[in-house]
Amino acid sequence: MLNTATLDYTKTRKQFGVTLGSFQILQHRMVDMFIALEEATSLMQHLNLAVADGDPQVSKLASGAKSKIGEAARFVGEQAIQLHGGMGMSDELNVGHYFKRIAAINIQFGDPTYHLLRYAHAA
Repeated sequence: MLNTATLDYTKTRKQFGVTLGSFQILQHRMVDMFIALEEATSLMQHLNLAVADGDPQVSKLASGAKSKIGEAARFVGEQAIQLHGGMGMSDELNVGHYFKRIAAINIQFGDPTYHLLRYAHAA
């Protein structure tokens, strides 16, 4: 949702007579956001398969996934706020709400750093 809202915004918002999405640096930023999203999705699918198979390393995989997905979500959220500018954190756009929710989820049951350390020390 966050990525779609930001993509739509960059396609419609104009600056200097052209849409924001036409600037190459912003296109690169959007690609980085998309890659982070795809990596997080792949990790979640891998974890789901491990849970379904009864993998004995599922606890370690869950910590690794929580860490990486949390980092990816924070990155995408921060980039979306930057692309939307000051409006991104206002109550008028969903982007600010998504970012606040990501921040809350990231600290729930341990932040990404906690889970990274847990992953590193797991057997």
